[in-house]
Amino acid sequence: MLKGTPIEAGYYSLLQRHLVPTLVDLEVKPNHITFMGLFVSLAAGVSFAYFPFLGGLLTLITGLLDTLDGSLARALGQTRKSGAFLDSVLDRYTEFIIFLGIWFYFHRQGASTPFFSLLILLILFGSLMVSYTRARAEGLGERCMVGLFQRGERIVLIGVAGILNPLGNRMIGMSAGHWTQDLILTMVLLVLAVGTNWTALWRFLHVLNNLRK
Repeated sequence: MLKGTPIEAGYYSLLQRHLVPTLVDLEVKPNHITFMGLFVSLAAGVSFAYFPFLGGLLTLITGLLDTLDGSLARALGQTRKSGAFLDSVLDRYTEFIIFLGIWFYFHRQGASTPFFSLLILLILFGSLMVSYTRARAEGLGERCMVGLFQRGERIVLIGVAGILNPLGNRMIGMSAGHWTQDLILTMVLLVLAVGTNWTALWRFLHVLNNLRK
């Protein structure tokens, strides 16, 4: 959704000006950042299970680290296929860990486990297919950047939802029934469950149409 927009350009410009030079001076390597992102995602998953606010905050930090390793690699002239492959694989684990923590949170709350289990599975399947359709298309020589709900957007949505969810519970929990608990987080999960699979279908049809031409 933000690929190729001024927002993305401005974001990476800030990284290059303020964070990357500091990491270069500290002799931090891109792979260090990549593995740090995995460890932060572990903390985010555990935190989401008990404290969604902290889980959301750590999820946003995970997203920052995910973009920072690539920027650092380019600044150091160390862009390698092995690093890109490592980053892509660990990204999948990162998302799985975070969503597993969210599932466990709802399980602890005594919410409808089958409903949230299905919701999380749909999101994970959709997220996987969004990445797979792009990877397969690029393997066939086709660009595939169409669609919303790419990894960056998913991480931001989940992070913000985790941070706002406790506030939402306090604001509407006093005057409404129990069904309003965790409404913000639930609504974001519903959006992701539909949006990721819709994006995967969009990419599938887009690439298929281009290949047939």
